[in-house]
Amino acid sequence: MGQDNLKDRADGNIYTSKAPEDDESHQMISSLFLGPHAENYEYFKSNIIAILEATRDARLNYFPEDGPFISKQVQASATFGKHTDKIGNAVKKAAELLSKHSVPWWSPRYAAHMCMDMSMPSLLGYFMTMLYNPNNVSIEASPLTMVAEIEAGQQICEMLGYNLDPEVKDAPVGWGHITCGGTNPTLTHRYHLARNLKFYPLALRNAVKDFGPLSFIGSTFVVETCGGAKKLFKDLSKWELLNLKVPTVLEIPDRLSIEYGISSTFLQDTMKQYGIQSVGLGPLERQYDVDKPIQYMLASTRHYSWPKSGAITGIGSQNVVGIPPDIEARLDLNELDKHLQASLEKQQAVYAVVAIVGSTEEGAVDPLRGVLELRRKYQAQGLSFVVHADAAWGGYFATMIPKDFKPGDPKNAEPPKQTGKGDGF
Repeated sequence: MGQDNLKDRADGNIYTSKAPEDDESHQMISSLFLGPHAENYEYFKSNIIAILEATRDARLNYFPEDGPFISKQVQASATFGKHTDKIGNAVKKAAELLSKHSVPWWSPRYAAHMCMDMSMPSLLGYFMTMLYNPNNVSIEASPLTMVAEIEAGQQICEMLGYNLDPEVKDAPVGWGHITCGGTNPTLTHRYHLARNLKFYPLALRNAVKDFGPLSFIGSTFVVETCGGAKKLFKDLSKWELLNLKVPTVLEIPDRLSIEYGISSTFLQDTMKQYGIQSVGLGPLERQYDVDKPIQYMLASTRHYSWPKSGAITGIGSQNVVGIPPDIEARLDLNELDKHLQASLEKQQAVYAVVAIVGSTEEGAVDPLRGVLELRRKYQAQGLSFVVHADAAWGGYFATMIPKDFKPGDPKNAEPPKQTGKGDGF
């Protein structure tokens, strides 16, 4: 061990390769965490107290004339004291057990998993929100936190480079919502996007049939197949319905409104009778003789939540097809090409191909552009699918680069190396 290391050990500090103390980026990051030795404990404690005091004041100021519900006499009772002591002892014991038997994510010594210390703002926000128990299902149940969720989604979209300006017509408007973990967004994607998009045309076709509530559009409503042919919607085959391009499906409600004056309310009420969320997956598959299970395809380096979600949603974990990776642990495009060709030949539909932007074990980024090129290739032959970029892990990298960074810009050919201000490199 070198003399400098020995000196640092003697001083009680093993962190020998520290960022310069005058680096504003280092100072800013240091203010966000409790610290490996709880160096910022007092700051964290003062914020917890501020949250508790605001909660107390909110309750005192809500109809203050009502007076206390829990009286001093109740608080002085033996039963009350017994149970508050019981709670206090349980809290102390649980805290002691957690402190002794939890994984030390907070320490730079520990690097066995993809988890790390949580920031103080996130911990404080979580604690604060729990005290009010909002339900973001509606604005009535969450008048503030729903607005905060929308704004947080917009901030993430901005950070990742998505368009937020509705006046920009050549790019969709980005949006986002807050989830409770990795499996939840995977389920959301399966249920509310790829599966519903795949079966929406089949459900709508039932409403357009003779004597259906939308039968009056049957002789005139024309759509474009993924191969580019223009055909009456009611005349599309099962295979053509399952392989309409995503924009074609998404624009159907607007087209029905513009071309036929069908209101969104009427269409929603109609789809409640025919949609997959009402009638279920099985009846639609049996009616249209979908005899081959529709599949997901993604690299075998995928997160474990993908096959788990396949099992939960009824798609089946076996139908979440793992594509072998290349030597750099990325999705092998040649292998994907073979699987898509086989799907085309067997006429086995594909829900989606997933490009992983930062795999959890390897940190590898799949070739998204190559996946999109393969989709264009197979759309010309009649096979279409959603492309989903799974950046639940790799997307965090966007927090580490300047806001004005543009890939391919000559001025960004080399990443910044100098120390910087607290708002970026």
